[in-house]
Amino acid sequence: MSKLIYDEKSLVEGQLKQYDKFLHSRINKYNGAPRTLVTYFSINDEHTTLSLGLESHYQILGKDSPLRFDRIEDMMVSGLSPFSNEDTQASTSQVRNFNISGECIIWPNTIMPKENDMFILNHIKMNHIFRVTNVMQDGLFQDGSYKISYSLFSTNHDEIEWIDKQTVGKYVMDLQTIGGEDLTPVISKTQYELRSRLMFMIDEMIQNYNARYYDRIHNCYLLHLNGMTLFDPSMNMFMAKHGTMMMDNHSGNIVLNKDKLRYIDMEMEYQRSPWKWLERECPYNYCDTFKFRTLNAKEHFLDSTFALYGQDVEVMLYGDAFCGSKTCDYFFPIEAERIFESECDTRECDIMACKCCKHEAHCNKPYHLKRYDYLSIINDYIHRKLTSIDKLSLFTGDVMFDNGWNRELYLWTPFVIHILKQTLKIK
Repeated sequence: MSKLIYDEKSLVEGQLKQYDKFLHSRINKYNGAPRTLVTYFSINDEHTTLSLGLESHYQILGKDSPLRFDRIEDMMVSGLSPFSNEDTQASTSQVRNFNISGECIIWPNTIMPKENDMFILNHIKMNHIFRVTNVMQDGLFQDGSYKISYSLFSTNHDEIEWIDKQTVGKYVMDLQTIGGEDLTPVISKTQYELRSRLMFMIDEMIQNYNARYYDRIHNCYLLHLNGMTLFDPSMNMFMAKHGTMMMDNHSGNIVLNKDKLRYIDMEMEYQRSPWKWLERECPYNYCDTFKFRTLNAKEHFLDSTFALYGQDVEVMLYGDAFCGSKTCDYFFPIEAERIFESECDTRECDIMACKCCKHEAHCNKPYHLKRYDYLSIINDYIHRKLTSIDKLSLFTGDVMFDNGWNRELYLWTPFVIHILKQTLKIK
């Protein structure tokens, strides 16, 4: 019983660490300052044709301006200096230049502001456009934040129209990712839409996986198949360490205990597992080295909850990659390893699927159709092809949603979900 109490203690300590991490998050430093949404125009260095030595002579907005901008919608800044009532209640049709200036904070991990950037306040129904006059690293918060000084540039509608003509890129700030360390908040509009749909697909995959394999009694994921129950403690440790099955903005997340199984060689087992290989970003030369054997929990892990409740559970333990024993099995079957050997997935289509294929009318069989199953995405990850979220597919979740039931689905789904989440982090 003492072992079970220790497990609960480990679980609580893990939660306290996560809470402490939240309390010391960078974003909490700015909670006391007022937040303001702006439409921000960041100078695009690649398309700007400004010559050195002419900084004080060029036109900022207009047909002769060398500046080009990236438009960022719904960008959030903090500590914006307040305006007086006289300034904000002027007529929208009146062309006037008020002497308005102030300072504000650009949050970390968003953009690097530059002098002559522009922004428009979203909540002011006037033709106000502000110009960044000075940029400095905030001495109070050495975390990548910037303090900018700004002044009112113009209220002339005709002049302000040039900012859209000089815009070359359109971006949006995903407010749900601000303050996190994973996803970049500023993303192009097209990628924002794709990322939102991919995140929805991942959440659906997690919910489907939870419904299939989560055991509430033992607080872990178990595979019940053909009269046998299987548990992978290394997978459990990996998911607990990396929050693989955590969903954003979801109150019902499952919290796993990474020390679910008390085993003296557990850390070494983890080091030999494909889950540690996944932590190392899947180096190609090790993909064929993962074999496992199983031990009965009631016989070998007497202090586990499986033995306590008298449940027959086969525990997966990873060992010698060159094990020739009949008791050893492959994590990746030989057929999968052959696919991983090639940079391209060259599997041929199943002839039975031809009638449902959109390429059937003009296909020179065999047609090497691009696939989005688990083997394809693992193959692309091994060979470093997942360089942006554009390389991901919204069809990856179909493997789960087709309601198949096998050992690979149990083992490979967390593997693929981790790959998807890692790819979404690429900036």
